[in-house]
Amino acid sequence: MKSKTNIFLLTSFLFAAALTGWFYYQTANRIGDLSENNKTDRDFEVCDKDWIGQNYGMTAGYEGGKKAIKQDILNDLEAMSFEKSGLITFRFIVNCKGKTGRFQAKSTDLDLQEMEVNQAKIKELEKALLQLENWIPAKNEFNSYDSYYVLNFKIRNNNIVDIF
Repeated sequence: MKSKTNIFLLTSFLFAAALTGWFYYQTANRIGDLSENNKTDRDFEVCDKDWIGQNYGMTAGYEGGKKAIKQDILNDLEAMSFEKSGLITFRFIVNCKGKTGRFQAKSTDLDLQEMEVNQAKIKELEKALLQLENWIPAKNEFNSYDSYYVLNFKIRNNNIVDIF
């Protein structure tokens, strides 16, 4: 009887430890979080390393909206030429101070299949995004927060025709 109680207690303890470890992992590592990259994010810092708002709910913005983003950078990018039509989607963080970093780019063709884009062109688009200075961090009544932002570049006939 005593050995059954010991086995039950040991099993309960191991189960509780595994559940605690799983819960900690789930709260510390959310799917889709952008990790820090010392090569590209030289002086970019998030304000709260434990929580970054997703791009729904509490979101960052740009002064004047996406229309202002188009006005600020589209003319400079119209000379770029691409091999295929599709979308280049950038996901990045706007920190609580309105600074941007931790850029991630994905590109798809018109059939939404992943396509390769010259990395120099991706870097040129990222450089244009870094030059944008009128970011508005996510806010509530009391504080500003870090949050994700998504921006798409639409490519048709080998040129960027829209930013949304």
